[in-house]
Amino acid sequence: MEITGEYQIGASREAVWQALNDPEVLKKCIPGCESLERISDTEFAAAVVAAIGPVRATFNTALSLEDLKPPHSYRLVGESKATACFGKGGATVTLEENDAGTLLRYDADFRVGGKLAQVGSRLVLGVTRKTADDFFGAFSRELDSGAHRIDVGEQAAVPKTWIGIGAAIVVLLIWWFLLR
Repeated sequence: MEITGEYQIGASREAVWQALNDPEVLKKCIPGCESLERISDTEFAAAVVAAIGPVRATFNTALSLEDLKPPHSYRLVGESKATACFGKGGATVTLEENDAGTLLRYDADFRVGGKLAQVGSRLVLGVTRKTADDFFGAFSRELDSGAHRIDVGEQAAVPKTWIGIGAAIVVLLIWWFLLR
């Protein structure tokens, strides 16, 4: 499953980058996050409670940051495990400065197995998209109360620039990985 989105945040790229790497900020923004701990400069461990359909589980997640290009982008790679469920995935997060502050883009993909996979791909995809949007929305509003999601119709008004990177910025993508 692939999930993408964009948020316009009225803050500098450097401020957004720092927040994406701050475990306290991420923990506040990840739905169901019980704990988030920095293991090293590029590794995090998290425990997140998530419910998809009839399945509710605590996911123990290992995350690593790769392809770091501060303050432009990175790739977040993660693996989550819960009783009878597991997930693997990655996300690329890109930050682009513009006149309104910073445009945050994410592109994530993941795979699930166990009971989650049995629930049905449509339900899992719907919940995953909502969770990602909830996370990125909360993260964006943590930095700028006026931050907003960019819809397809609005994209023409925002200059497009490709800045690559991955990982669910932790946050951004931590949560993605937790649901994978």
